[in-house]
Amino acid sequence: MEETKATGFRATSEQWQVLLGEFSTSGKSARCFSREKGIPHNQMRYRIQRERNKQKKHGFIELIQESSPGNLWVEAGVCRIHVRRGFDAELLKQVAEALS
Repeated sequence: MEETKATGFRATSEQWQVLLGEFSTSGKSARCFSREKGIPHNQMRYRIQRERNKQKKHGFIELIQESSPGNLWVEAGVCRIHVRRGFDAELLKQVAEALS
């Protein structure tokens, strides 16, 4: 990753995609993750919001079926939700609306 004097941090689009993927699976807050990676918090929040907006624009949600039956991951941008058999569909709908 390249550095700049103004912010001390610069990454390519591909590097941001990797970082956002790591962040989405880390379970950490954006502040904690960015601190650990040496990324200015405002840049991290900007990239997260940019990715969410891009996903909303395209309306893309990726569903990933795990090997064990009844387990499903729902991914939308940097958000990842684990759904198990017997989940509350209304609650999932409310969470999705809150994230959009």
